[in-house]
Amino acid sequence: MSKKTKTRSRKAGRERDTQENNKTQKNAGGEQTVPEKEDLVWISPEEIAAEKTGPAGRPEQPETETAAEEAPQRGRWLRTAGEVLYNCPYLLALCLTGAVAFFCSDEIGIRAIAADAEEAVSLVTGSGAAAGGAVTGGAPAHTDKAGAAIAAADASSESAAMGAAGQESTGAEETKTGGNGTDSTPDQTENTDENARQESENAGERKSENNNKENEINYNNDNDAIEIAENKENTETGVTKYEFYDPITTDSPYYSDAGKVALTTTYPYTKENESYFNDAAFLGDSRTLGISDYAGLDGADFYCDSGMMIFKLLEEDGVTYQRTGEKVNLAQVLQEKHYGKIYIMLGMNELGYGNTPMYLDKYREVVEQIRAWQPGAVIYIMANLHVSEAKNNMETEFNNININDKNAAAASLANGKDIFYLDANPLFTDENGFLNAELTFDGVHLYAQHYDVWREFLMEHAVETKAGQTGDSEDGRTEAE
Repeated sequence: MSKKTKTRSRKAGRERDTQENNKTQKNAGGEQTVPEKEDLVWISPEEIAAEKTGPAGRPEQPETETAAEEAPQRGRWLRTAGEVLYNCPYLLALCLTGAVAFFCSDEIGIRAIAADAEEAVSLVTGSGAAAGGAVTGGAPAHTDKAGAAIAAADASSESAAMGAAGQESTGAEETKTGGNGTDSTPDQTENTDENARQESENAGERKSENNNKENEINYNNDNDAIEIAENKENTETGVTKYEFYDPITTDSPYYSDAGKVALTTTYPYTKENESYFNDAAFLGDSRTLGISDYAGLDGADFYCDSGMMIFKLLEEDGVTYQRTGEKVNLAQVLQEKHYGKIYIMLGMNELGYGNTPMYLDKYREVVEQIRAWQPGAVIYIMANLHVSEAKNNMETEFNNININDKNAAAASLANGKDIFYLDANPLFTDENGFLNAELTFDGVHLYAQHYDVWREFLMEHAVETKAGQTGDSEDGRTEAE
Protein backbone atom coordinates (compact mmCIF):
# COMPACT_ATOMS: atom_id res chain seq x y z
CA MET A 1 0.00 0.00 0.00
CA SER A 2 1.31 3.47 -0.93
CA LYS A 3 1.85 6.29 1.49
CA LYS A 4 -1.00 8.31 0.00
CA THR A 5 -3.45 5.36 0.46
CA LYS A 6 -2.38 4.91 4.08
CA THR A 7 -2.92 8.60 4.68
CA ARG A 8 -6.45 8.50 3.31
CA SER A 9 -7.27 5.45 5.49
CA ARG A 10 -6.03 7.27 8.52
CA LYS A 11 -8.12 10.30 7.65
CA ALA A 12 -11.20 8.07 7.34
CA GLY A 13 -10.41 6.54 10.73
CA ARG A 14 -10.11 9.98 12.31
CA GLU A 15 -13.45 11.02 10.84
CA ARG A 16 -15.09 7.96 12.36
CA ASP A 17 -13.46 8.69 15.72
CA THR A 18 -14.77 12.25 15.53
CA GLN A 19 -18.32 11.02 14.82
CA GLU A 20 -18.03 8.52 17.67
CA ASN A 21 -16.90 11.22 20.07
CA ASN A 22 -19.79 13.43 19.06
CA LYS A 23 -22.22 10.61 19.74
CA THR A 24 -20.59 9.97 23.13
CA GLN A 25 -20.97 13.63 24.07
CA LYS A 26 -24.67 13.48 23.14
CA ASN A 27 -25.16 10.34 25.21
CA ALA A 28 -23.63 12.08 28.16
CA GLY A 29 -26.81 14.12 28.19
CA GLY A 30 -28.90 11.01 28.68
CA GLU A 31 -28.84 9.32 25.37
CA GLN A 32 -27.26 5.87 24.89
CA THR A 33 -24.93 5.47 22.02
CA VAL A 34 -24.67 2.21 20.24
CA PRO A 35 -21.72 2.08 17.88
CA GLU A 36 -22.30 0.75 14.47
CA LYS A 37 -20.14 -2.24 13.90
CA GLU A 38 -19.60 -1.61 10.28
CA ASP A 39 -18.09 1.81 11.01
CA LEU A 40 -15.58 0.70 13.66
CA VAL A 41 -11.92 0.32 12.70
CA TRP A 42 -9.41 -0.88 15.20
CA ILE A 43 -6.17 1.19 15.37
CA SER A 44 -3.50 0.07 17.74
CA PRO A 45 -1.60 2.58 19.96
CA GLU A 46 1.61 1.88 18.08
CA GLU A 47 -0.03 2.98 14.81
CA ILE A 48 -1.27 6.13 16.46
CA ALA A 49 2.25 6.91 17.78
CA ALA A 50 3.76 6.15 14.37
CA GLU A 51 1.29 8.51 12.73
CA LYS A 52 2.25 11.32 15.14
CA THR A 53 6.04 10.92 14.95
CA GLY A 54 6.53 9.88 11.35
CA PRO A 55 8.84 7.19 10.00
CA ALA A 56 12.10 8.73 11.24
CA GLY A 57 10.88 9.73 14.71
CA ARG A 58 10.11 13.32 13.57
CA PRO A 59 6.67 14.80 13.86
CA GLU A 60 5.08 14.52 10.46
CA GLN A 61 4.15 17.83 8.95
CA PRO A 62 0.71 17.69 7.59
CA GLU A 63 0.49 18.55 3.95
CA THR A 64 -2.06 21.13 2.96
CA GLU A 65 -4.09 21.13 -0.15
CA THR A 66 -2.27 24.34 -1.36
CA ALA A 67 1.21 22.71 -1.21
CA ALA A 68 -0.15 19.71 -3.04
CA GLU A 69 -1.45 21.97 -5.76
CA GLU A 70 1.76 24.11 -6.09
CA ALA A 71 4.11 21.19 -6.69
CA PRO A 72 2.64 20.27 -10.10
CA GLN A 73 2.64 23.97 -11.09
CA ARG A 74 6.38 24.36 -10.33
CA GLY A 75 7.08 21.25 -12.34
CA ARG A 76 5.12 22.56 -15.28
CA TRP A 77 6.99 25.96 -15.14
CA LEU A 78 10.38 24.27 -15.09
CA ARG A 79 9.41 22.03 -17.98
CA THR A 80 8.15 25.07 -19.93
CA ALA A 81 11.38 27.06 -19.29
CA GLY A 82 13.52 24.09 -20.31
CA GLU A 83 11.51 23.65 -23.50
CA VAL A 84 11.88 27.37 -24.32
CA LEU A 85 15.64 27.30 -23.81
CA TYR A 86 15.94 24.07 -25.77
CA ASN A 87 13.86 25.36 -28.64
CA CYS A 88 15.53 28.82 -28.63
CA PRO A 89 19.33 28.35 -28.64
CA TYR A 90 19.84 32.04 -29.31
CA LEU A 91 18.16 32.92 -26.06
CA LEU A 92 20.35 30.39 -24.30
CA ALA A 93 23.46 31.91 -25.91
CA LEU A 94 22.29 35.38 -24.88
CA CYS A 95 21.86 34.28 -21.30
CA LEU A 96 25.27 32.66 -21.20
CA THR A 97 26.89 35.73 -22.76
CA GLY A 98 25.24 37.98 -20.23
CA ALA A 99 26.45 35.81 -17.38
CA VAL A 100 30.02 35.80 -18.69
CA ALA A 101 29.94 39.57 -19.20
CA PHE A 102 28.55 40.13 -15.73
CA PHE A 103 31.34 38.18 -14.06
CA CYS A 104 34.26 39.05 -16.38
CA SER A 105 33.70 42.46 -18.00
CA ASP A 106 35.50 45.56 -16.66
CA GLU A 107 32.83 47.86 -18.08
CA ILE A 108 29.44 46.42 -17.02
CA GLY A 109 30.23 43.49 -14.71
CA ILE A 110 31.15 42.99 -11.11
CA ARG A 111 34.52 44.63 -11.69
CA ALA A 112 32.85 47.77 -13.00
CA ILE A 113 30.64 47.90 -9.93
CA ALA A 114 33.69 47.51 -7.68
CA ALA A 115 35.53 50.24 -9.61
CA ASP A 116 32.58 52.61 -9.28
CA ALA A 117 32.48 51.90 -5.56
CA GLU A 118 36.19 52.67 -5.22
CA GLU A 119 35.77 55.88 -7.23
CA ALA A 120 32.89 56.94 -5.00
CA VAL A 121 35.05 56.35 -1.93
CA SER A 122 37.94 58.31 -3.46
CA LEU A 123 35.61 61.17 -4.38
CA VAL A 124 34.33 61.38 -0.83
CA THR A 125 37.89 61.26 0.54
CA GLY A 126 39.04 63.82 -2.01
CA SER A 127 36.35 66.28 -0.96
CA GLY A 128 37.94 66.34 2.49
CA ALA A 129 41.30 67.21 0.97
CA ALA A 130 39.59 69.99 -1.02
CA ALA A 131 38.19 71.49 2.17
CA GLY A 132 41.60 71.29 3.81
CA GLY A 133 43.15 73.01 0.78
CA ALA A 134 40.60 75.82 1.01
CA VAL A 135 41.53 76.44 4.64
CA THR A 136 45.29 76.49 4.08
CA GLY A 137 45.19 78.46 0.86
CA GLY A 138 46.35 75.53 -1.31
CA ALA A 139 44.89 74.62 -4.68
CA PRO A 140 44.52 70.83 -5.03
CA ALA A 141 43.80 70.03 -8.63
CA HIS A 142 42.21 66.59 -8.16
CA THR A 143 39.25 67.51 -5.90
CA ASP A 144 37.11 69.38 -8.42
CA LYS A 145 35.14 66.28 -9.46
CA ALA A 146 34.46 65.26 -5.84
CA GLY A 147 33.31 68.76 -4.89
CA ALA A 148 30.99 68.94 -7.88
CA ALA A 149 29.40 65.54 -7.16
CA ILE A 150 28.82 66.29 -3.48
CA ALA A 151 27.47 69.75 -4.25
CA ALA A 152 25.02 68.29 -6.78
CA ALA A 153 23.68 65.88 -4.13
CA ASP A 154 23.42 68.44 -1.31
CA ALA A 155 22.20 71.45 -3.28
CA SER A 156 19.47 69.74 -5.36
CA SER A 157 16.77 71.61 -3.43
CA GLU A 158 18.67 74.88 -3.09
CA SER A 159 19.06 77.81 -5.43
CA ALA A 160 22.01 78.23 -7.80
CA ALA A 161 23.33 81.07 -5.68
CA MET A 162 23.66 78.77 -2.68
CA GLY A 163 25.37 76.01 -4.67
CA ALA A 164 28.90 77.25 -4.06
CA ALA A 165 28.30 77.53 -0.33
CA GLY A 166 26.83 74.03 -0.34
CA GLN A 167 29.99 72.73 -1.96
CA GLU A 168 32.25 74.25 0.68
CA SER A 169 29.98 73.11 3.53
CA THR A 170 29.70 69.58 2.20
CA GLY A 171 33.44 69.40 1.61
CA ALA A 172 34.08 70.52 5.18
CA GLU A 173 31.63 67.93 6.57
CA GLU A 174 33.22 65.18 4.50
CA THR A 175 36.62 66.17 5.83
CA LYS A 176 35.32 65.98 9.39
CA THR A 177 33.44 62.69 9.01
CA GLY A 178 35.84 60.96 6.67
CA GLY A 179 33.20 60.75 3.88
CA ASN A 180 31.10 57.97 5.43
CA GLY A 181 29.29 59.59 8.35
CA THR A 182 31.89 58.62 10.95
CA ASP A 183 34.78 60.58 12.34
CA SER A 184 37.99 60.21 10.33
CA THR A 185 41.04 58.74 12.00
CA PRO A 186 43.87 61.02 13.21
CA ASP A 187 46.17 59.55 10.53
CA GLN A 188 43.76 60.53 7.77
CA THR A 189 43.44 64.05 9.16
CA GLU A 190 47.21 64.41 9.43
CA ASN A 191 47.67 63.15 5.87
CA THR A 192 45.11 65.62 4.58
CA ASP A 193 46.79 68.52 6.40
CA GLU A 194 50.21 67.39 5.20
CA ASN A 195 49.04 67.19 1.57
CA ALA A 196 47.46 70.62 1.79
CA ARG A 197 50.60 72.08 3.38
CA GLN A 198 52.85 70.53 0.74
CA GLU A 199 50.61 71.81 -2.04
CA SER A 200 50.72 75.29 -0.54
CA GLU A 201 54.51 75.15 -0.24
CA ASN A 202 54.79 73.89 -3.83
CA ALA A 203 52.64 76.76 -5.01
CA GLY A 204 54.96 79.18 -3.23
CA GLU A 205 58.01 77.49 -4.75
CA ARG A 206 56.49 77.69 -8.22
CA LYS A 207 55.74 81.37 -7.72
CA SER A 208 59.27 81.99 -6.45
CA GLU A 209 60.70 80.05 -9.39
CA ASN A 210 58.63 82.11 -11.83
CA ASN A 211 59.80 85.30 -10.15
CA ASN A 212 63.41 84.12 -10.40
CA LYS A 213 62.95 83.40 -14.10
CA GLU A 214 61.43 86.83 -14.66
CA ASN A 215 64.28 88.45 -12.75
CA GLU A 216 66.80 86.44 -14.76
CA ILE A 217 65.17 87.54 -18.01
CA ASN A 218 65.17 91.16 -16.87
CA TYR A 219 68.78 90.81 -15.75
CA ASN A 220 69.78 89.36 -19.11
CA ASN A 221 67.91 92.11 -20.92
CA ASP A 222 69.67 94.71 -18.81
CA ASN A 223 73.03 93.08 -19.51
CA ASP A 224 72.27 92.99 -23.22
CA ALA A 225 71.34 96.66 -23.14
CA ILE A 226 74.53 97.50 -21.25
CA GLU A 227 76.61 95.40 -23.64
CA ILE A 228 75.02 97.09 -26.65
CA ALA A 229 75.66 100.48 -25.11
CA GLU A 230 79.27 99.55 -24.38
CA ASN A 231 79.76 98.21 -27.88
CA LYS A 232 78.27 101.37 -29.30
CA GLU A 233 80.53 103.48 -27.12
CA ASN A 234 83.55 101.40 -28.08
CA THR A 235 82.61 101.65 -31.74
CA GLU A 236 82.27 105.41 -31.47
CA THR A 237 85.45 106.04 -29.50
CA GLY A 238 87.49 103.01 -30.64
CA VAL A 239 89.42 100.50 -28.57
CA THR A 240 92.48 98.40 -29.29
CA LYS A 241 92.08 94.77 -28.24
CA TYR A 242 94.59 91.98 -27.74
CA GLU A 243 94.71 88.24 -28.19
CA PHE A 244 96.44 86.66 -25.22
CA TYR A 245 98.57 83.51 -25.06
CA ASP A 246 100.94 81.85 -22.60
CA PRO A 247 104.27 83.72 -22.85
CA ILE A 248 107.62 81.99 -22.89
CA THR A 249 110.66 82.93 -20.84
CA THR A 250 113.38 84.82 -22.68
CA ASP A 251 116.85 85.85 -21.51
CA SER A 252 117.31 88.61 -24.08
CA PRO A 253 118.14 92.12 -22.86
CA TYR A 254 116.27 93.57 -25.85
CA TYR A 255 112.77 92.18 -25.41
CA SER A 256 110.44 89.89 -23.47
CA ASP A 257 107.45 87.90 -24.53
CA ALA A 258 104.42 90.17 -24.09
CA GLY A 259 102.02 87.20 -24.13
CA LYS A 260 99.60 89.09 -26.36
CA VAL A 261 99.07 90.16 -29.96
CA ALA A 262 97.61 93.60 -30.66
CA LEU A 263 94.61 93.79 -33.01
CA THR A 264 93.35 96.58 -35.23
CA THR A 265 91.56 99.31 -33.30
CA THR A 266 87.79 98.84 -33.51
CA TYR A 267 86.08 101.69 -35.29
CA PRO A 268 83.40 102.28 -37.95
CA TYR A 269 85.93 102.71 -40.69
CA THR A 270 84.90 103.84 -44.14
CA LYS A 271 86.22 102.59 -47.46
CA GLU A 272 87.86 105.24 -49.60
CA ASN A 273 89.69 105.36 -52.92
CA GLU A 274 93.23 106.54 -53.77
CA SER A 275 92.25 110.20 -53.46
CA TYR A 276 91.87 109.72 -49.71
CA PHE A 277 95.69 109.60 -49.50
CA ASN A 278 96.30 112.85 -51.35
CA ASP A 279 96.89 114.63 -48.02
CA ALA A 280 98.65 111.67 -46.35
CA ALA A 281 102.29 111.26 -45.28
CA PHE A 282 103.92 107.84 -44.76
CA LEU A 283 106.89 107.64 -42.36
CA GLY A 284 108.93 104.44 -42.08
CA ASP A 285 111.64 102.00 -43.13
CA SER A 286 112.21 99.69 -46.13
CA ARG A 287 108.70 98.15 -45.94
CA THR A 288 107.19 101.63 -46.20
CA LEU A 289 109.49 102.11 -49.14
CA GLY A 290 107.87 99.05 -50.74
CA ILE A 291 104.40 100.63 -50.34
CA SER A 292 105.74 103.77 -51.98
CA ASP A 293 107.09 101.81 -54.94
CA TYR A 294 104.32 99.23 -55.52
CA ALA A 295 101.04 100.21 -53.79
CA GLY A 296 100.10 102.89 -56.33
CA LEU A 297 99.34 105.62 -53.81
CA ASP A 298 100.86 108.34 -55.95
CA GLY A 299 99.07 111.19 -54.18
CA ALA A 300 100.74 110.52 -50.83
CA ASP A 301 104.14 111.76 -49.59
CA PHE A 302 106.62 109.08 -48.45
CA TYR A 303 109.45 109.89 -46.06
CA CYS A 304 111.31 106.61 -45.59
CA ASP A 305 114.67 104.87 -45.82
CA SER A 306 116.04 101.35 -45.43
CA GLY A 307 117.37 101.00 -41.90
CA MET A 308 115.26 103.89 -40.52
CA MET A 309 114.44 103.73 -36.79
CA ILE A 310 112.11 105.60 -34.50
CA PHE A 311 115.21 106.98 -32.75
CA LYS A 312 116.42 108.73 -35.93
CA LEU A 313 113.17 109.79 -37.58
CA LEU A 314 113.19 113.42 -36.41
CA GLU A 315 116.96 113.87 -36.19
CA GLU A 316 118.82 116.49 -38.23
CA ASP A 317 120.38 113.82 -40.42
CA GLY A 318 117.01 113.70 -42.10
CA VAL A 319 115.11 111.12 -44.15
CA THR A 320 114.64 110.64 -47.88
CA TYR A 321 111.64 112.31 -49.45
CA GLN A 322 110.71 109.72 -52.09
CA ARG A 323 109.06 112.18 -54.47
CA THR A 324 112.39 113.96 -55.03
CA GLY A 325 114.87 111.43 -53.66
CA GLU A 326 116.50 114.07 -51.48
CA LYS A 327 117.17 114.02 -47.77
CA VAL A 328 114.97 116.39 -45.83
CA ASN A 329 114.64 117.39 -42.21
CA LEU A 330 111.34 115.75 -41.36
CA ALA A 331 110.89 117.87 -38.24
CA GLN A 332 111.08 121.00 -40.33
CA VAL A 333 108.76 119.56 -43.03
CA LEU A 334 106.08 118.67 -40.51
CA GLN A 335 106.16 122.20 -39.18
CA GLU A 336 105.80 123.68 -42.65
CA LYS A 337 103.14 121.40 -44.17
CA HIS A 338 99.84 120.26 -42.74
CA TYR A 339 98.65 116.70 -43.47
CA GLY A 340 95.24 115.16 -42.93
CA LYS A 341 96.65 111.65 -42.30
CA ILE A 342 100.02 110.45 -41.10
CA TYR A 343 101.00 106.75 -41.28
CA ILE A 344 103.95 105.51 -39.17
CA MET A 345 105.55 102.02 -39.39
CA LEU A 346 108.86 101.61 -37.54
CA GLY A 347 110.27 98.85 -35.34
CA MET A 348 112.08 96.23 -37.44
CA ASN A 349 115.45 97.90 -37.12
CA GLU A 350 114.84 98.42 -33.41
CA LEU A 351 114.66 94.67 -32.68
CA GLY A 352 118.31 94.63 -31.59
CA TYR A 353 118.61 98.26 -30.57
CA GLY A 354 117.70 99.12 -26.99
CA ASN A 355 114.74 97.34 -25.43
CA THR A 356 110.98 97.54 -25.74
CA PRO A 357 110.41 100.11 -22.95
CA MET A 358 112.96 102.44 -24.61
CA TYR A 359 111.25 101.85 -27.96
CA LEU A 360 107.84 102.73 -26.46
CA ASP A 361 109.16 105.90 -24.79
CA LYS A 362 110.67 107.17 -28.02
CA TYR A 363 107.59 106.21 -30.05
CA ARG A 364 105.36 108.14 -27.64
CA GLU A 365 107.67 111.16 -27.86
CA VAL A 366 107.53 111.15 -31.67
CA VAL A 367 103.73 110.79 -31.75
CA GLU A 368 103.24 113.61 -29.27
CA GLN A 369 105.60 115.83 -31.24
CA ILE A 370 103.77 115.11 -34.51
CA ARG A 371 100.44 115.81 -32.80
CA ALA A 372 101.77 119.18 -31.73
CA TRP A 373 102.88 119.98 -35.28
CA GLN A 374 99.83 118.38 -36.96
CA PRO A 375 96.87 118.99 -34.62
CA GLY A 376 94.23 118.14 -37.23
CA ALA A 377 95.82 114.99 -38.62
CA VAL A 378 94.63 111.42 -38.02
CA ILE A 379 97.65 109.36 -36.97
CA TYR A 380 97.78 105.67 -37.98
CA ILE A 381 100.32 103.43 -36.21
CA MET A 382 100.95 100.50 -38.55
CA ALA A 383 102.00 97.09 -37.19
CA ASN A 384 105.35 95.65 -38.26
CA LEU A 385 104.86 92.57 -40.42
CA HIS A 386 106.05 89.21 -39.09
CA VAL A 387 108.93 87.33 -40.68
CA SER A 388 108.80 83.88 -42.25
CA GLU A 389 109.49 80.69 -40.34
CA ALA A 390 112.88 80.37 -42.00
CA LYS A 391 113.79 83.90 -40.97
CA ASN A 392 112.45 83.55 -37.43
CA ASN A 393 115.54 83.04 -35.25
CA MET A 394 114.95 82.49 -31.55
CA GLU A 395 118.70 82.54 -30.85
CA THR A 396 118.87 86.17 -31.90
CA GLU A 397 116.53 89.13 -31.52
CA PHE A 398 115.17 88.74 -35.04
CA ASN A 399 111.98 86.77 -34.33
CA ASN A 400 108.23 87.23 -34.21
CA ILE A 401 108.03 87.27 -30.41
CA ASN A 402 110.18 90.37 -30.36
CA ILE A 403 108.08 91.87 -33.19
CA ASN A 404 104.87 91.17 -31.21
CA ASP A 405 106.44 92.82 -28.18
CA LYS A 406 107.20 95.97 -30.15
CA ASN A 407 103.80 96.00 -31.85
CA ALA A 408 101.92 95.63 -28.55
CA ALA A 409 103.90 98.53 -27.10
CA ALA A 410 103.16 100.79 -30.09
CA ALA A 411 99.47 99.80 -30.09
CA SER A 412 99.10 101.09 -26.55
CA LEU A 413 99.44 104.63 -27.94
CA ALA A 414 96.19 104.38 -29.93
CA ASN A 415 93.25 106.21 -28.38
CA GLY A 416 90.54 105.38 -30.93
CA LYS A 417 89.79 109.06 -31.52
CA ASP A 418 92.59 110.49 -33.64
CA ILE A 419 95.24 107.77 -33.18
CA PHE A 420 94.52 104.26 -34.51
CA TYR A 421 96.42 101.00 -34.68
CA LEU A 422 96.25 99.01 -37.95
CA ASP A 423 97.45 95.39 -38.12
CA ALA A 424 97.76 93.92 -41.64
CA ASN A 425 99.51 90.74 -40.49
CA PRO A 426 96.39 88.50 -40.89
CA LEU A 427 96.54 89.22 -44.64
CA PHE A 428 100.04 87.81 -45.06
CA THR A 429 100.74 85.26 -42.30
CA ASP A 430 99.97 81.54 -42.14
CA GLU A 431 98.09 79.63 -39.43
CA ASN A 432 101.19 79.66 -37.19
CA GLY A 433 101.70 83.42 -37.44
CA PHE A 434 104.70 83.31 -39.76
CA LEU A 435 104.95 85.43 -42.89
CA ASN A 436 103.76 83.22 -45.73
CA ALA A 437 106.85 82.00 -47.55
CA GLU A 438 105.07 82.22 -50.91
CA LEU A 439 104.55 85.97 -50.49
CA THR A 440 108.13 86.99 -49.70
CA PHE A 441 111.47 86.77 -51.51
CA ASP A 442 113.68 87.17 -48.42
CA GLY A 443 111.41 86.23 -45.50
CA VAL A 444 110.97 89.93 -44.60
CA HIS A 445 109.70 91.92 -47.61
CA LEU A 446 106.74 91.16 -49.87
CA TYR A 447 106.83 90.52 -53.56
CA ALA A 448 105.83 93.60 -55.52
CA GLN A 449 102.50 92.08 -56.72
CA HIS A 450 101.22 91.67 -53.15
CA TYR A 451 101.31 95.32 -52.14
CA ASP A 452 97.95 95.94 -53.77
CA VAL A 453 96.42 93.79 -50.96
CA TRP A 454 98.03 96.13 -48.46
CA ARG A 455 96.65 99.11 -50.35
CA GLU A 456 93.11 97.71 -50.20
CA PHE A 457 93.49 97.16 -46.49
CA LEU A 458 94.44 100.80 -45.98
CA MET A 459 91.55 102.07 -48.08
CA GLU A 460 89.07 99.90 -46.12
CA HIS A 461 90.31 101.36 -42.81
CA ALA A 462 89.82 105.03 -43.42
CA VAL A 463 88.72 107.56 -40.81
CA GLU A 464 86.96 110.67 -42.01
CA THR A 465 88.68 113.87 -40.95
CA LYS A 466 86.74 116.80 -39.52
CA ALA A 467 85.74 119.43 -42.04
CA GLY A 468 87.91 122.53 -41.97
CA GLN A 469 90.88 120.84 -40.33
CA THR A 470 92.76 120.58 -43.57
CA GLY A 471 92.47 122.49 -46.83
CA ASP A 472 93.50 121.07 -50.17
CA SER A 473 96.09 122.82 -52.24
CA GLU A 474 96.91 121.92 -55.82
CA ASP A 475 99.08 118.98 -54.74
CA GLY A 476 96.63 117.78 -52.07
CA ARG A 477 98.36 119.38 -49.09
CA THR A 478 98.08 122.70 -47.23
CA GLU A 479 100.89 125.10 -46.65
CA ALA A 480 101.77 126.02 -43.10
CA GLU A 481 101.01 129.60 -42.14
